[in-house]
Amino acid sequence: MSSLQLADTQTEINRICSFISRELSQRTKVVIGISGGLDSDVVARLAKRMPSVKKIKLFTVLQDDMDPKHLQNARELAEDLGEVLIELPLDREPFNIIKTLRKSDKNETAYNEEFRLDVMRMKCSLRTCVVSFYQDNGYIVLGTGNRTEYETGFYLPFGDGIAHIKPIGHLYKTQVRQLAHALGTRQTVLNQPASAGFWQGEEDLEDLAWWLFNEKPITCPLNTSDEEDAYVKSIKKQLTTEKVDQILLGIYQQDSVDTIAAQTGVTGDVIIRFKNLIAASAEFKNRGYNKQLPI
Repeated sequence: MSSLQLADTQTEINRICSFISRELSQRTKVVIGISGGLDSDVVARLAKRMPSVKKIKLFTVLQDDMDPKHLQNARELAEDLGEVLIELPLDREPFNIIKTLRKSDKNETAYNEEFRLDVMRMKCSLRTCVVSFYQDNGYIVLGTGNRTEYETGFYLPFGDGIAHIKPIGHLYKTQVRQLAHALGTRQTVLNQPASAGFWQGEEDLEDLAWWLFNEKPITCPLNTSDEEDAYVKSIKKQLTTEKVDQILLGIYQQDSVDTIAAQTGVTGDVIIRFKNLIAASAEFKNRGYNKQLPI
C-alpha cells in the first residue's frame, strides 16, 4: 500500500495555491463556510496566503445544539487571519423548514424534524442558501470537502458538495491534517475528533460506523437490535482517521481485503463494508446533475 504521507507539504501548499489562482482567473473575492473544524480551517489559511485573493468572506451558521468549541474555533481562525467572521443565527430554521415541508407536502412521509439526520441535512443545506447569495454578489465559493468524504459519499451533493473550487478535494483527511500543521492551524483544532459539528458530541467515526453497518448512506431511521448496536460500536472501535484513509487508499489501489486487513488491523468484514459503501455512494459523484440536451 502506498503511503498517505505527503512528500513535501510546502510543495503541496504551493500546488494548491497555484490551482486556486488559476481557477479564480480575474476574480478576487472568495467566500468560505467555516465550521470550526480542520478542513475549513485549512482552506481559509490557504486562501489567506494568496496575493490574488483580495477579499475573504468567512461565515458560520449558528445551529441548534452546536458545540460551543466549534464556534470558538471559527472565531479564533478569523482572528488569526485578521478577517471578520459573519455569524448567522439560523438555529431554528432547519426545524421550521422541515415542519413546513411536512405540512405543505402531505404525500411525502420523509420529513421529520425529530429525526436527527433530517435536521442535520437541513442544517447543511442552509449553507447552500448562503453561498448562493454570495456567489451572486461576485464571490467565488471555496469548498472544504476532502477525498475521504467524497469517496464514502459523506457529504450532500446539493449542500456541502457545492463549490466553484475544491482546494482539498484530492486529499485524504490524514493529508489535510499534514497541511494543517504546516499552515499554523491551532492545536485545539488539530486535537479535536473529526466532526461536522451538527450536534454536541458528534464524531465522524461514529457516523461512519453506522453508514458502514448500513453499507450505504443512511436516509431514514434505523430500527436496530442490541446486538446490531454492539456491532456498530465494535466497528467504531477499530477505526481511526488514518486507518479509514489507509483502507480507502487500499481499495482505490485494488489491494485485496486480506492485504488491507493485515496492514490496518481492521477486520475483513468491515473492509468489505467499506467497499460496499463506496459502491453505493458512487451515484453521488457519477450522477449527471448538469445534463441537458445539446443546444
